[in-house]
Amino acid sequence: MRTHCVAICQLSSQPQEDFDVNTELLILDGQDVHVATWDAEPRDGGFDEHVLNDRVDALGFMVVNDWAFLDGRAYAVVERRSVG
Repeated sequence: MRTHCVAICQLSSQPQEDFDVNTELLILDGQDVHVATWDAEPRDGGFDEHVLNDRVDALGFMVVNDWAFLDGRAYAVVERRSVG
């Protein structure tokens, strides 16, 4: 049975040691939180969906629905990729 999770992408509000990292992707997977960070500014009021999909994929998940953009954040339902 597949378990759906929530992905949230936002500009980081935390001071970073590496100032080239300003974007964070959080995947809420039950009790676990998976995080990816990189340097990318949102364009035209939203994040680049291809980059978001690539980052989700790199964490071992796949996007189930289209990204939604609200208040400077991007949201999507994702699920863990099956192994094997």
